[in-house]
Amino acid sequence: MRCEALVIGGGATGAGIARDLSMRGVEVILLERGDFSAGATGRSHGMLHSGARYAVKDPDSARECAIENEVLKRIAPFCIEDTGGIFLGIDDSYASYLDTFMKGCSNTGVKAEEITVREAMEREPLISPSTRVAVSVLDAYIDPFFLTQANVAEARAMGAEVRNHCEVAGMDLWEDTVMEVRIRDRRSTSLNVIKPEMVVNATGAWSSRIASMAGLEIPIRVDKGSLVIMDGRKVNGLVNRLRLPSDGDIIVPSHSSSIVGTTCDEVPSPDDCVATIDEVKLLIHQAAEMVPSIGEARAVRAYAGIRPLPAEADEGRDISRTFKLIDHSQDGVVNMVSIIGGKLTTYRLMAEKASDLVIEKLGNRGKCRTASQEIGGECSDHEFDLISDLQAGRMAAKYGAACRDIAVMCSRTLRGRELLCSCEQVLRGEAEYFAQTEDVLNIADLLRRTRAGMGYCQSGMCVTRSLSVLEESGGDPLPLVQDFLEERWKGIQPVLFDTQLRQELLKVQLFKSLSLEWKGGEGH
Repeated sequence: MRCEALVIGGGATGAGIARDLSMRGVEVILLERGDFSAGATGRSHGMLHSGARYAVKDPDSARECAIENEVLKRIAPFCIEDTGGIFLGIDDSYASYLDTFMKGCSNTGVKAEEITVREAMEREPLISPSTRVAVSVLDAYIDPFFLTQANVAEARAMGAEVRNHCEVAGMDLWEDTVMEVRIRDRRSTSLNVIKPEMVVNATGAWSSRIASMAGLEIPIRVDKGSLVIMDGRKVNGLVNRLRLPSDGDIIVPSHSSSIVGTTCDEVPSPDDCVATIDEVKLLIHQAAEMVPSIGEARAVRAYAGIRPLPAEADEGRDISRTFKLIDHSQDGVVNMVSIIGGKLTTYRLMAEKASDLVIEKLGNRGKCRTASQEIGGECSDHEFDLISDLQAGRMAAKYGAACRDIAVMCSRTLRGRELLCSCEQVLRGEAEYFAQTEDVLNIADLLRRTRAGMGYCQSGMCVTRSLSVLEESGGDPLPLVQDFLEERWKGIQPVLFDTQLRQELLKVQLFKSLSLEWKGGEGH
């Protein structure tokens, strides 16, 4: 199999590169070893940065975020909740930082406006009465899963071949050129070979591993950032602490929950990174200083994101969050590039720069159009027979223009209109729509496409219904649900205290009645 550009990595950046190159007429194959957005993309907090967080210590990253914030709000509105954000000065700790912060925002083009505490409390009634000063910024929430899926869908629509669950097993070089890339697809046992003209390594924290297959080295610092999902929305928009970036100073409203982040610690490997109970308690304590009700809320899950940072002498918080594009011609391999670092907010810009370099090496074929061409589209019709306006609105916010086809599938049968996940109000027909595609091999794949299982009970009530959808698509379902529960356990274990511990003991009994093993709160 031949192609002009082989993109390795199906996060937002890899999917964005596949879309960008396809729009310029390049023959593209994208491979992702797991599912799309299952790595660093899906483990982010979904913050569409205004740039304010980096305005003082990381001006390059602040400028990139400020520009891309406006671009993404223009081209991907379907998966963005434009909530706005506030930086809060609590007690007197902000006093020496406010002027520096405002000057940094001004110097980097970040829009920021000081507002009164009364105005802040009208926007966010639950913030601390100790608030002394507030600054309004243009932060927003962006769903990383639906953003990535939209890039995948558009890349495919323009001719790209995009495969998930397809792992790169090795590379063969002749002199200074990658000639063949061996791949293993989970859907079959045989090895296949791709002969690319260019290879784009967009695997983030795993970039060193892929580069080593071509005899290359990429020094990367793998940084873990832990986050906690809290039951319910405690804030209307994003709430940040007015200070230099630190632990527990961001609260992000995300669908039916609130996400508190993040920590910053170097880890030896990007695999199997999990949050700890100490990190969870630290994050909740810090966030509760901004929004006291966070301290009383139920923590339903914790997870750890992975930052692939260029290895530098600086400590984690001091390393720039901007990205780095590497042309491996300088290392002796002429047809391979890697891109590392960056933010979800700047994924499109990263894709543009990587694609520009690929185009330059392949021969000029035109300019990037992703900054002006809308992605995902909007659902022009929110009125569907037998689907409530509320359900139709939820689908439009998840699926964009694809909402219509999914709503039609839900409408076909009475069962298709049943609630599969009551926490996230996902209909069975939504899951059935995606289960019939080759992309979905397990329950987690369904979760990332529909949000079924991401709500208050974290799959406790809907996992068997999701399983039944897959069972109708063929295959042995029981190993699928056991694997899924094992993976969910990693996120549940750090929050087993207070109310969540009682919830897990209930789930233990429910799963026992179904002959499913669940560690839950047993032993605590």
